[in-house]
Amino acid sequence: MLKAYSHTDADAKSLLPQVSKYTEMATLMKLPFWILTEDSKPIGIVTTGKEPMQMLAPIGTPVATVNLIQKNLNPKILDEFASQSLKLALEKEAQHATIEFASDEKDAINSFLKADFRVLAETFTMTLPLDRDFDPSEDLQFTQAEKKEMLRWVTAARKFLAGSADVVIERILEQLTDFPKNLLEMYYSLEKFYFVDKDERGVGILNFSPKAGRISNIGVDPSKRGQGIGRQIMMFGLKKLKAADCSQAKLRVHVDNKPALNLYNSLGFKVAERRKFLIWEKRAA
Repeated sequence: MLKAYSHTDADAKSLLPQVSKYTEMATLMKLPFWILTEDSKPIGIVTTGKEPMQMLAPIGTPVATVNLIQKNLNPKILDEFASQSLKLALEKEAQHATIEFASDEKDAINSFLKADFRVLAETFTMTLPLDRDFDPSEDLQFTQAEKKEMLRWVTAARKFLAGSADVVIERILEQLTDFPKNLLEMYYSLEKFYFVDKDERGVGILNFSPKAGRISNIGVDPSKRGQGIGRQIMMFGLKKLKAADCSQAKLRVHVDNKPALNLYNSLGFKVAERRKFLIWEKRAA
């Protein structure tokens, strides 16, 4: 039988170093979490809190995030993990709970589907070696956003990311305007944010993480799509990552986002992994 230890439990002290990779954000945001173990070995984490923890529901909504640490567990243990994870989420009155898997983790996915989770989105993780030069067009102007401009950047992102095939992004965009200032500032500290202009008019946005070597978002004005602007924004982002001594770039894209996939493939990105994002949502009474 699995055991759950609160992060404040004295018995959890020896487990914390083993799960620090999965609890970094919870620790940063001062969120409560539980470590689920089998024979004293951590197999997963359940973190609870309130939106905008995940940005999938209105601010203040109780939510939970689940992480499975151990791979290749037997189906019985996976079923129990799914059941206990949801139980912990419900004890904290979570309105929804999420977990993400590589698509080949079929037993784990099936266990959570049996626990009334469903697939909300499916994405590719793609990578590109940064072993060549990237030269964006001089027709575009890139201006790094200042901290005080984050609300303006978010407003632009809502416009320029609209119409995505990714349901998760669409749900996040719905919540962005209510994003608290303190969390905008925390977000600003983690990534680089740029406004993209052409002929003194805003045509796109970009944000990326030099630390993670990740292109997080590129967005183009819907009226300007199909004109090569997205490609030039990508070239600028890749140039910045290479200048930050990243050896490769990575990004995530919805499997049904054909225009983006065509762009990334043309730049030489290759699919490294396919992932499924699962969600449990409380049914309306």
